[in-house]
Amino acid sequence: MTNSLLALATNVAHNVPLTGSAVLVHFGRACFVVVLGYALLSAAKAGATEQEDKVPKQAFQCGSCGKGVQRGYVQAMGKVWHPEHFVCEICNQNLQGAAFIPHEGRPYHQHCYLDQYAPRCAGCDQPIEGRYLTAIDQKWHLHHFVCATCERPIVGSKFVEKAGHPYHEACSAKTFNPRCKICLAPVTDHYLTNFWLEAFCQHHNEELQQCYGCGRLVSEHLTNNGVRFEDGRTMCNLCRRTGIDSLRAAETLAQKVATIIADLGFTLSRTSFPLRLVDQLELTQAGTHGEQINGTTQMAIETLNGEVVKREIAAILMLHGLPAESFAATYAHELGHVWLFQQHFPELPLQVEEGICELFAHLWLINNPGPWSDYLIHLKERSTDPVYGEGYRIALRSLRHMNPAELFEFVKKHQRFPNAPNPAHSSAP
Repeated sequence: MTNSLLALATNVAHNVPLTGSAVLVHFGRACFVVVLGYALLSAAKAGATEQEDKVPKQAFQCGSCGKGVQRGYVQAMGKVWHPEHFVCEICNQNLQGAAFIPHEGRPYHQHCYLDQYAPRCAGCDQPIEGRYLTAIDQKWHLHHFVCATCERPIVGSKFVEKAGHPYHEACSAKTFNPRCKICLAPVTDHYLTNFWLEAFCQHHNEELQQCYGCGRLVSEHLTNNGVRFEDGRTMCNLCRRTGIDSLRAAETLAQKVATIIADLGFTLSRTSFPLRLVDQLELTQAGTHGEQINGTTQMAIETLNGEVVKREIAAILMLHGLPAESFAATYAHELGHVWLFQQHFPELPLQVEEGICELFAHLWLINNPGPWSDYLIHLKERSTDPVYGEGYRIALRSLRHMNPAELFEFVKKHQRFPNAPNPAHSSAP
């Protein structure tokens, strides 16, 4: 929050005559008495006899010890004092001829009083004498109220308080605000962050393309730019580092995924299937649908006299150029379709089948933890797709009440998720 500088104390010193030979001087809240002279009667001093004749014959009482003063004395603060008793209340040093400040009937050296009672500067922690200002619930020497970053004065301008220290608004932004990962400037009060907790100026969201893989805005500083595929996708160079572009790399990673899925208890009678890398256009032509589809499983169906006599996995189509993490999760999803087929599941409602296959991807991700797994789960949890997103969330809720084997057995028997209405059947792609 931006604060305005509080009122500056500007009291000008002024003189007020006192009894005897003293002057009261005000500086802000502090005051002190300057002794212009003192009366000391002593036989050892020249002229003492003449001064002594003027002293009343009765005894005066010392302002310190209360005993009578018969001969020499000091007169100050409307009292008389034994010369040896007119001392600073703090340091106990004699005050004759020195400036002092009266406080509650006792005298103090000016510096002793200031050290003990004067307000202290929040900037230097030294006593304040004279003018000062109040800000951030503290008192400051005028020359010490400066920006903690640039050390330039703040008097007369707005400032921002951070941990008890003042900053110019611009300096506060440079010091404390996160820097935009795209243009490297300190972000203002209005900025955005992506899943990766990278802050950026709001206007970049309308200017730049979003990476198909990681969701970042493709830019020089954030992603080292990127590439645009012929099918219209933009992929940043961070994702391109692990992009699956060759069939050999795809088959190697696919076999790894199949092995881990089997280790999780989902044994496949066959783990290797024809694999093709395609673009989005071909995926669309293959009948895929949804917000962001990265793969599909194709079935080969043989009929005789209108009756299906043979069904088998024809191929698994995967979107080329996917980051390795996204490729693996997608392939785990497609292996879910393969497993359902090999386990002779009946034809399931689309939301149910895709929800189960999204569980396969989920099981892969939680068994391969890391930032990318967190990101992909994040996308699934927030997907607005009524088939993939909602199917995933319903399936995940079912796992709270039963293990995967029990869940899949229930679905195989009832063609629905537990505690869910019986949905209308529709064909899966």
